[in-house]
Amino acid sequence: MTDPAPATASTAYDLYYLQNGKRFFWRNPNHGVTLFDAGRASAIIWRNEAGEAGRQLWTDIAAVNMSSGSDGKNVVNACLIRFRDGRTLTITDAGPSGQVDHDRTPPYRDFVRALHKRLAAAPQGTIRFTAGFSENRHTGMVAILFIAALFFIGTPLVLLFIVRDWRVLGVLAAGIGFVWPFWKVAENNRPRAYDPRHPPGELMD
Repeated sequence: MTDPAPATASTAYDLYYLQNGKRFFWRNPNHGVTLFDAGRASAIIWRNEAGEAGRQLWTDIAAVNMSSGSDGKNVVNACLIRFRDGRTLTITDAGPSGQVDHDRTPPYRDFVRALHKRLAAAPQGTIRFTAGFSENRHTGMVAILFIAALFFIGTPLVLLFIVRDWRVLGVLAAGIGFVWPFWKVAENNRPRAYDPRHPPGELMD
């Protein structure tokens, strides 16, 4: 007598994704990610305009990295999944242009939480969970932001004491407004490991 086949279920998310590190495009045609639950056949499936484009089992996943980026106004969140064969799949809350689509942020958050709930059941150490940028990228970003802060904030602050003209406050406020969003992204993306039972909320907002 054979064992009964496991019950299957799937949850689809209308989210855009990138494959193998691709970054530049006029319009991203790839959207549609599904979490498929079927016992040992459980997998993540991604689709494009032609239909199913690929799938990988949970056991094929080697690492997950969560990060975010900003254009100075809006933040785009990304969840990069690295498979054991070296390929990657990056799911985002961006729209087809690559800019953030605020309507997709709630389903993106649901996807990330659902994915981590499933992967948290994997044997400890089989999947690496990291948040933020690489050490080198983060260090470089902080250094650039420090220089930017000296120029856009430090210079108006010095002028304020020299010329004593309150109109300089407007320039100072503009400098702070320019630097702050990038500084927040740098802080949220400090490199670290995390527990899959508690994915970093600041990278899903």
